[in-house]
Amino acid sequence: MKKLLSILLIIIFYSGFISAQENFRSNIQSKDFNQIINYVFDDIEISIREGNVGRLSKYLGAQTYFSLSNGVNGYYSPNQAYYILEDFFNLYKVTAFKFNQISKDKISPYATGTFSFDNKGKRNTAKVYISLKKIGDKWNITQLTIN
Repeated sequence: MKKLLSILLIIIFYSGFISAQENFRSNIQSKDFNQIINYVFDDIEISIREGNVGRLSKYLGAQTYFSLSNGVNGYYSPNQAYYILEDFFNLYKVTAFKFNQISKDKISPYATGTFSFDNKGKRNTAKVYISLKKIGDKWNITQLTIN
């Protein structure tokens, strides 16, 4: 009976140890995920604020959906998207940009923000929505809306 009790205690201890290790691993992965998402959205925010299409283009995937206030709507390749964004930032000169909300959903994180710009001497603002998807080891913009 003592032997059975000892084995039972060892099994309980071992399963508790395994569970603690898995929780620890999960917390580290969650922390890493949050840091990576924060970095990606910070980099995207800076890119938009600077109107830096080259910097932003590293987040463009094979097909990115655009809905822009200049009438551009649809899916575009990275090359097409680069020139669309370049034209957009030339037409709508960024005066300020800031994300207001970031959702760190593990499958499809997204952020919303306010885009302030100057167009033909008039200042205005637009709402921005950006969603991401992980493809391989890279986070890509799947949708960019500025309206």
